[in-house]
Amino acid sequence: MTRFKFRYLILSVIGVCLNSNIHPAQAQTRTIESTLGNSSIGSMPAYANSLRVNVPPEAQSSMGGVTSINCPAGVAPASCVPMSIWNTTFAAGELTPAQIATKNGTTVNPNSSLAKATPWLSRLKVGDIAATLGMAQMPVTTANGTRTTVGNLAATNPNATLGSVADLRKTSIAQFPQIQNIQLKQFPGISSLTANTIPGLSEVLISKMPGYSYPVGVAAIRLDLVRTRERNIRHMVISDNGVHKCNSNCDYGEFRAVLGLPYLNGARIISGDSQSVPGGYGALALMNGGREPAGVVADIGSGGVKFILTDVNAKKGTALIHMNTRVCAWLAGCSPYFIPIPLYLTISERDRGIAIPVVGASIFRQVRMP
Repeated sequence: MTRFKFRYLILSVIGVCLNSNIHPAQAQTRTIESTLGNSSIGSMPAYANSLRVNVPPEAQSSMGGVTSINCPAGVAPASCVPMSIWNTTFAAGELTPAQIATKNGTTVNPNSSLAKATPWLSRLKVGDIAATLGMAQMPVTTANGTRTTVGNLAATNPNATLGSVADLRKTSIAQFPQIQNIQLKQFPGISSLTANTIPGLSEVLISKMPGYSYPVGVAAIRLDLVRTRERNIRHMVISDNGVHKCNSNCDYGEFRAVLGLPYLNGARIISGDSQSVPGGYGALALMNGGREPAGVVADIGSGGVKFILTDVNAKKGTALIHMNTRVCAWLAGCSPYFIPIPLYLTISERDRGIAIPVVGASIFRQVRMP
């Protein structure tokens, strides 16, 4: 059987970050692009349940030394998901501090100290900072009040964090303006930091992230009904990774076209709770045992994202939608899509207000599998 990936089904529910819904009557005038464009990393809600992921040793170097991802219940992704994930998903590491300010419509005060403008520098190793192009000459004041450079500090304290051996309150942007124009990803160690440690990053609109893209030609389908604990679901199944069936204990949502594409009527998205599929490639595929929830991959970010249905409730006729992401690195491949970014959006058989857009010329072949 020829296998296809349904890679261009995009859930409009990213708009939950704005607490906004897209109703069928509005879908033609309020595009999914504008809904997504008004969300940010900082607007994503907190995790309802704790998340802990151990990164295998083979993959840690590709994630900038990250050994685990730990998000306690009640903590938002901006405060616990490492930059390596945001770098992959939306290329956040390509931004510079100056670009972050511009994208947020703010200006940089040249008299601001580096402790205020770039506090994350204090958490990086002195040797790593000095190895970044142009950074060795940055002037700093040591703990004993001596004025020196990062390069000189690195000669004697390469493994110390900058904050433990220098006081960034004593250096202003005006004294080292170059720092404003260096990409975040150029700093080794920044991959392990979180988005909220970098001033302004969490407020940048996702549509202004370097890795954001949006496909052309959007139609929409909506949730029509949900089913749980079904068996042998093989017809009109939408599931990526070449998996187009579910054999037992299958929870799914069945969808119907809203704007065109009538051949999608009856298309089924298998719940990520009831089906996992192989994912990832290379060394990073070792993460999460090489598995990820069933769902739909959407190429809206530099590394893509994956939307999954969870908590399918046949009695209430409802399901939740979540967004999963992954980490990729050159030569190391990509992890499975197993890192959840909470949306907590409930869709319902009774509430026809949430549309799910689909794009791509070969959808019919992709969902009508033999």
